[in-house]
Amino acid sequence: KVVAEGRRSINNIQRSSSLFLCKTGYATLLALIFMFLSMTYPFIPIQLTLTSMVTIGIPSFILALEPNNERINGKIISNVLKNSVPTALTITANIIIIMVLPSFIRLTSDEISTLCVIMTGITGFMLLYKICTPFNNLRRLLFTFLIVMFIFGIVFLRELFSLVILSPSLIFLVAGLFAIAVILFNFFTSFFEKITRNIKW
Repeated sequence: KVVAEGRRSINNIQRSSSLFLCKTGYATLLALIFMFLSMTYPFIPIQLTLTSMVTIGIPSFILALEPNNERINGKIISNVLKNSVPTALTITANIIIIMVLPSFIRLTSDEISTLCVIMTGITGFMLLYKICTPFNNLRRLLFTFLIVMFIFGIVFLRELFSLVILSPSLIFLVAGLFAIAVILFNFFTSFFEKITRNIKW
């Protein structure tokens, strides 16, 4: 029982820590970047509430209390960083790409904010999918519920979160940004694993 409780605590803390550290990472990077740019910060607080709630708050609470008897692999710090750092870098890269888009296509500030919210949420779900694998019934239900909740917020609560209606052109743009985000996520993940392979945490 002691071993099982230790496994549950360590494995669940790793998952929750990855989610929280990811947000801390990209929020810090964006704050530093926009400090030196003559651009408006793309988020307002209520929008961060939506992304944080569905990709950090609710899943970290559920996953922290989940029964977990999986064997502990690796060390906590390295496992947490391998999950959180690539995701934080991907979200930061997504925001930079979106902020550059108005130089090539016409986008309003509200459309830019909406794209940033959607891509931050999507990338957060990439991390959540990674840490929930292998899925069980609880994780599958949780993951599906959070995606539905995120879509509901974007579609039906857009005025509350200061989002715009997704036009066909914006949907097409989201699809392209999603493809880029997947590539960046895989690149940063493999790159971070390579450079930290011989580091003793």
